[in-house]
Amino acid sequence: MTNGGFVGRQRILVAVLVVASALAVAAGCGKAEFNYVANADEKTYFRVPSAWSEVDGAPVDDVLLAGLLQAKPDSDVAQQAKTLMWSAAYDASEDPTAEHVFSPFPTTEPVAYSMVFHLPQMIQGALSFDILRDFIFPVTTSSRMRAEQNGQGLSGFELLYDQVLTPSEGVRGIRVVYNYELRLETIHTFDLTAYMNNDSSTVYLLLIRCTARCYRERAVELDGIATSFTVRSQA
Repeated sequence: MTNGGFVGRQRILVAVLVVASALAVAAGCGKAEFNYVANADEKTYFRVPSAWSEVDGAPVDDVLLAGLLQAKPDSDVAQQAKTLMWSAAYDASEDPTAEHVFSPFPTTEPVAYSMVFHLPQMIQGALSFDILRDFIFPVTTSSRMRAEQNGQGLSGFELLYDQVLTPSEGVRGIRVVYNYELRLETIHTFDLTAYMNNDSSTVYLLLIRCTARCYRERAVELDGIATSFTVRSQA
């Protein structure tokens, strides 16, 4: 065998080994475990499992804005407010939709919704920890009493967790976890983390929701999502 032939075979062998090594590395890396959801302008981010599907959060936006502003989704007030907000929604369901966030029916797979909202000037400065607690459903005693008096009360309320959070200078908020019984006599767990800035002009929230059984079975996973929610001061 000539020296040139030996060298040639060596080069082929090296090339094969390089390709095999690259394939092994690629196979070892696989798909990322998490999707990192960020809004750089708002200095806000959180993570969700990569298997979850991103969905259009507009239906949830409409419900929240209607509650905050007492305005119809197609009204000019609501349309203007949408320019002051950012949202993202993810669903672990095989049939993903943001409507699972407020569905009265059992959601056996978790769904997560996040929002940043710069409050219109007419309601700026009105935020409080109790308003944050009641942002999605009535949680405080006074809010639940009002809902019952108005015929809008829900049954099966259980407060599971309530903590004040001060993650960084210029940002403060709460994390509250609670149960409500919705249709088909199914208990659902709502895990809400909500922050406001120092002048109470901006609210930041992350809501995770699924049935109580689902929440217990996936507690570590869902707590990891909630605690990943980070808001940095704009100062």
